[in-house]
Amino acid sequence: MKTVKVEKGRFVIDGEETFLYGGELHYFRVPRAEWEQRLDLLKEAGCNLVGTYVPWLWHEKEEGRVDLTGDTREERDLRAFLELVEKKGLYAFLRPGPYVMAELREQGIPEWLLDRYPEIIARTADGKEHPTRVVAYQHPVFLEKVRRWYREVNRIVAPFQWTEGGPVILYQLCNEVGMLHWVSNTSDFNSATLSRFEAYLEETFGSVDALNERFGVAASSFSNGIETFQKGDPSLSIEWKRFWRIYIRDYLEELRRFAEADGIRVPFVVNVHGFKDYSIYSRGTDYPIGLSQLYGAARMDRTVLAGDFYPGRIGYDNYHDLVLASAFTRAVSDQEQPLFSAEFQSGRLADRPRLVPQDLDLNTRTCVAHGMNALNYYMFIAGENYEDIGLFGRRHEWQAPVDSKGRPREHYATARHLGRVFRALGKRLLSAEKVVDTHVGFLPDDYMTEVINEGERARLGELAAKREHFAFEGILRLLVAANISFDAVDLLRPVSPDEVPSLWVFSTEYMDPALQERLVQYVQDGGKLVLYPEIPTKDLKGNPCRVLADQLDLGEWERVSGNDTVDVPGMDSVAVKQRLRFTRHDGEELAVHTRHGKRETAAYHKKAGAGEVLVLGIAIGQDFQYQLDVIRILAERIGIRSRLKAEDPYLSLVERRKESESFLFVHNYDEVEHGSVLYEGEKALFDGEKIVLPPRSGAMFLRNIPVAPGLSIQYSTAEITRLEAVPDKVELSLCPVGPKGVLKLKMEADWKTDGDARPTPDGLRLEIREPLTITLSLDGAVQRT
Repeated sequence: MKTVKVEKGRFVIDGEETFLYGGELHYFRVPRAEWEQRLDLLKEAGCNLVGTYVPWLWHEKEEGRVDLTGDTREERDLRAFLELVEKKGLYAFLRPGPYVMAELREQGIPEWLLDRYPEIIARTADGKEHPTRVVAYQHPVFLEKVRRWYREVNRIVAPFQWTEGGPVILYQLCNEVGMLHWVSNTSDFNSATLSRFEAYLEETFGSVDALNERFGVAASSFSNGIETFQKGDPSLSIEWKRFWRIYIRDYLEELRRFAEADGIRVPFVVNVHGFKDYSIYSRGTDYPIGLSQLYGAARMDRTVLAGDFYPGRIGYDNYHDLVLASAFTRAVSDQEQPLFSAEFQSGRLADRPRLVPQDLDLNTRTCVAHGMNALNYYMFIAGENYEDIGLFGRRHEWQAPVDSKGRPREHYATARHLGRVFRALGKRLLSAEKVVDTHVGFLPDDYMTEVINEGERARLGELAAKREHFAFEGILRLLVAANISFDAVDLLRPVSPDEVPSLWVFSTEYMDPALQERLVQYVQDGGKLVLYPEIPTKDLKGNPCRVLADQLDLGEWERVSGNDTVDVPGMDSVAVKQRLRFTRHDGEELAVHTRHGKRETAAYHKKAGAGEVLVLGIAIGQDFQYQLDVIRILAERIGIRSRLKAEDPYLSLVERRKESESFLFVHNYDEVEHGSVLYEGEKALFDGEKIVLPPRSGAMFLRNIPVAPGLSIQYSTAEITRLEAVPDKVELSLCPVGPKGVLKLKMEADWKTDGDARPTPDGLRLEIREPLTITLSLDGAVQRT
């Protein structure tokens, strides 16, 4: 029986672990006569997956008249497209909505649906139509119409599943659920939604008295409490957002039930929004908001949570956005799920910022280095909006690697090179885990800010500013840039020192009591906790709560806001944006304010229970390059240090490893060349060869990779783009990344070399200055082309 599974962070197809390397091609935007040529271009780029939306508004322009077979226009023939995908030997990733966004009118929802059934449209708190016209997801009329749409589309899709001998291996449920509420800062107060909220409150609290006691309100009934909330009282705001996590999960589970009832058996996908445009640039600082909104859906059965990664122009100043987005997505996902991006930037809707091949290259390398095992480039194939369906007009170029006429753009060659690398090594890479030096905490509740009403603007505005400047752009940025590698852990779940020996946790003065208890237990059980830049003294409602401070005896302090300086061991006058002033503590001083003859402790280290605490009461980011040394000094005081080092501080180093097999990712995000000898601990790697990377480039270097019996790659600082091995013959294609690369083979048995290569005591060493292919065989012949 043919199967598609998710196991141990990988997609497994018919029992074979598979690295998915895909691109988005919208059949409804490309002339049917040209579908085959576009699919051929995908294959030539090394892709094994094609993704597409199936837009409801395109296939049902009038209620009850559904065309999925091309009766009204040949570009509506979904069946023919899937047949062609199958013929080409590609996997298919289908996304039938009901929402697809995709730069379509009404986000892909039929206009007749909203015009004829206005009761399904979400409402603002004062009863007006939602500014985006998004629907109330669980309105019964909407679900009824979606059920009919799914039945129609699944009649076509189900027979084309991989499990039935077809190409479809993944099926997405809706698209970017909750995004429209976030970008408009407007929640949904449709009566159908409010009735579910009332039921949620009753189930959660049991009685109105319990609700009143919990939130300090005086509601006469659950509905009365909701009415007060609608009028602007923020008392129920936290519970409203927790309800929304469940509401979104229930909606997605209903869609999954629809699909399963129609025979859909392949894994499902839920995609996460959140990269945000700032003028012509994008950032991932708000991406965790989407993770918070979709938190309830993160561990749905047979469902993969997949991020939409749109960093814009990638460089030294923002590459940590991708690192953190990857880490946080992994943190909230089930351990069996692979890290997957359903929409991975290979182009942009607008022509500014202008993307170049280096953007596609570094985006891809960064995420794969940090654990991504599947990606789907969006858009890979440009197209045209027929019949006025496009939200931004007829053209849909998207700076895609292939333009709307089917012509490759300059970054197509980059995608093809990466495709060859992943085809050669992707399967081996799948079982190689990212090697980490420490862990950081991710608290989804810190990002329950998708909608902020006036009554909570001050508190949540302060939280949003601090999480961005003191965590995302602060300590976490410093760890990334200092090559202190980490994974993230979900702080809403228990954390064990056995699995997480050290943990960095961002805190303001507010923290849920349950989390404070878990952190106390973590330290008492032997964990090493770095708490920054504040210590919690209140719960999320503002009530006094010093569980963490009192049980770990963290002393007494006050907060000093504004720019200031502290001294740390070996470095004076370190700029900080905020500090704590401790009037009592019993630890070893690590940061001290000493201006004007004062000596005020801002950070200290102490033992607690079987563990340790580093109270890092300073807010610091990478405003100055010396601050990288500061984070290394502080981390080392609690036993955390980077395994990998470079003499050049601007090179990024990340390793994925399976036992002794090593995949070392080296990235230069700068506009100038960088080079360095690389070290693991104090040992120079690659025989001490200096690695030189051109501006804005990256490479995946190998160590200890078995190739055939008696033959292994001791190391390679050239990229391998082809590896074909049988017991008595091996073909290797290699490409240098900088001025040269080196391939060092370890050969035993009868593997030998000719006089054209430089022998070593145990094998072969080749300097590679241009792309080449070598063929080795057990009869001793070596051919170079």
